[in-house]
Amino acid sequence: MKKAFYIFLLIVTSTLYAFMLDPLNYITKSNLGLQVQFYNNAGKISIYTPYVYQIVSYSTFTDTMRFPEIVKGLAYIESGFNIHALSNIGAMGVAQFKANAALDYGVNNAWNPKQALLGADRMIRFYYQKYKDIYTVLTIYNIGETNYKKGKYLDAGKNYARKVISASRKISRNTNLYDRYVLYLQSGFLNESTNTSFFEIGSIFDYLGIIYFDISSKLIIQENNYPIEIGGKSYFRLDHFSSIVFGYNLRYNINISIGPILGYSHFEPVGTNYELSYDFSKGFSLKNFQFEVGYGNKYWRIGLGFDPDFENFYLRFLY
Repeated sequence: MKKAFYIFLLIVTSTLYAFMLDPLNYITKSNLGLQVQFYNNAGKISIYTPYVYQIVSYSTFTDTMRFPEIVKGLAYIESGFNIHALSNIGAMGVAQFKANAALDYGVNNAWNPKQALLGADRMIRFYYQKYKDIYTVLTIYNIGETNYKKGKYLDAGKNYARKVISASRKISRNTNLYDRYVLYLQSGFLNESTNTSFFEIGSIFDYLGIIYFDISSKLIIQENNYPIEIGGKSYFRLDHFSSIVFGYNLRYNINISIGPILGYSHFEPVGTNYELSYDFSKGFSLKNFQFEVGYGNKYWRIGLGFDPDFENFYLRFLY
């Protein structure tokens, strides 16, 4: 009876986390994804689906802008107002900044729409003071000043400028930006050395690119033992790629054990990633460190890490 109660609690908690936080009436699209992890004697498969939904109005960020209408058209053409947009070459966020260019215009975190939009306005302002023509400025935003001076890709840049101007005239300043929410299901296959498998449901949601949360409920199946974990991690962004990880975990078996999760994460959406964290709810042991290093891009990622649940190393593929 007690086991059935906690399984029920697991499902209810997961459902609340998964759906209470997502305004389903604002869903615009979803793309199912798959992740597989291989161990030497076990495996884990994850299915996830992202939802994109409306958040704050663009007009929230226009008070100090010099070119709010132009930036509005630029954000529409660059990202469709999606604050998590990512290009094939690693341009990030609503204004599609690359890391080095973003820093030049005061954008430390390109996923933060306030920083990104105001940074785009600063960049437009800088080049407008230099060239005195908004079409030239937008051409440079698209192809770069070096290419503009060399006369390379001018047709593409001018076409981009016309699209931005057209969009700036048609779209209301009260249009909304879009954020991302992810729901995932995971299942771990039997590990013969520890006799462990599990089922997990969780969700990842974001607040304006500043902080994101990974909250999940997990049922672990061991030999004559069925512990349940309910926990979550928070990723506080320091810049485009780096985050401090802080979380908390509740693990129930016969006794309840609780404890913080502390760590650091570096994730380049086109490039390398690494993460190291420790779950204090499981006591003190080197086996309770979780880490991963990997590499990938917009469409795929591969990683090598250590999983405390299986007490084993794994190779991960995400598509």
